[in-house]
Amino acid sequence: MVYFALDSLRVAVVTTLACSPLLQAGSFGRVLFLIWQSSSRARGTRHRGQHADGYRKARVPVV
Repeated sequence: MVYFALDSLRVAVVTTLACSPLLQAGSFGRVLFLIWQSSSRARGTRHRGQHADGYRKARVPVV
């Protein structure tokens, strides 16, 4: 895409090499987050106001 926009093979290669580590780091971070999230759910730890069983319990109004 960059090659067609700027008609420069050098810019296309440099852009690709610059963006690749960023994409890899984001992907790696997301996998680590998913592993952390699943391990804490298995332990029963709560996140951000969520219940350990994964859904919010209904509140019963007191009359």
